[in-house]
Amino acid sequence: MEKVDSHVVIVEDEVIIALDMKQCLEEYGYIVDGIYANTTEALENIELHKPDVVLMDIILEGGQEGTQIVSHIQEKLGIPVVYVTSHSDDQTLKKARITKPYGYIIKPVDEQQLHSAIQIALFKSKHELRPSTRLVDKNDCVKLANGYMYNVITNQLLQDGVPVVLTRKEKQLVQLLIEHMNTTIPYETITKTIWDGKHVNTATLRSLVRRIREKIGDEVIENITSTGYRISVKSPNRA
Repeated sequence: MEKVDSHVVIVEDEVIIALDMKQCLEEYGYIVDGIYANTTEALENIELHKPDVVLMDIILEGGQEGTQIVSHIQEKLGIPVVYVTSHSDDQTLKKARITKPYGYIIKPVDEQQLHSAIQIALFKSKHELRPSTRLVDKNDCVKLANGYMYNVITNQLLQDGVPVVLTRKEKQLVQLLIEHMNTTIPYETITKTIWDGKHVNTATLRSLVRRIREKIGDEVIENITSTGYRISVKSPNRA
């Protein structure tokens, strides 16, 4: 299982559910900074710990609503919120949508769904909550060279809205470079990730990149001489 080290705060007033989520998260390698049952205590500790993501129940201790503090957490603190709730009625969903959360999970919680929702929230918020790095557009896509787009939710490379057909390893390489967009990834790091730690020479990696370039052109994946590869992503507002 891939390990992560992101910090999480859980805002949940049902102790058993909260502890179950904590155990699931820790198995994935997340660091749970705390579990809080009301909005006052939660906000105070979120401001203190500044976690990477907050898991928020909608109806809390004493009838408090988690939605009351989500805007502050996301807009003022720059921390993404994922709702985890047993409430799926239209009125509750409408209240939740207004706060523009980064995810919405219905209880009982599936651990893989929880992990996936957190990873998507972390990725999207990285480029949406900080104005200087807003690179994901309203359609969950980032803009690449040659008119290509990449959907960060479906992990698909698109040309004019149509998915580009890639092999499994080609998809893995593009996804890896997108996850570290605008950053050069060393050749060794790429080969270890794509080939599961096996020793692979750079010629094999160059061959993989060449096959991708034959499909989408040379400009999307940049080669930084003697260092590694990168994908440069443009601001949605730039031509």
